[in-house]
Amino acid sequence: MVAALPTIQALTCAAPFKALDDKWCVVVNISVPDVAHPWLGARSACQSIKGDLIILDKHEKLRALTAHLDTELTGERLTYSLWVGGRGYSGVWWWVDGRPMNLVSHLWIPEQPNIKQGLSSTMLIKSGKRRHMVSVSNEQITPGYICEK
Repeated sequence: MVAALPTIQALTCAAPFKALDDKWCVVVNISVPDVAHPWLGARSACQSIKGDLIILDKHEKLRALTAHLDTELTGERLTYSLWVGGRGYSGVWWWVDGRPMNLVSHLWIPEQPNIKQGLSSTMLIKSGKRRHMVSVSNEQITPGYICEK
């Protein structure tokens, strides 16, 4: 008796999203030199395409995203900061889906997040060959953000 093995289908993502490691659908938006976005503006832009800012809750996901960014972005765009889907207020941090963020994760740059800032948002920055999350003031603007669906 021969048993059929299940077939593994590649993840299909609706445009403009692209498959990331066949697990997540993402799109990276950088609007230089036209527009720089505050966190809320970036989130609204993601929601307008039926997504939300990316949740980086796994090292595997950050590694896959870093490889994707290193392939997709060129020149100075490789160094741009990008909004991601974390927020914090007075030391309490959560993802856009309401789940709490891990504050002792190596996803953060050392000595982050800054828990004394009041309302803060999460940005992905390039640090050497890696990318890390960092907390920044809610008023800060950046030309890039990453959406997930």
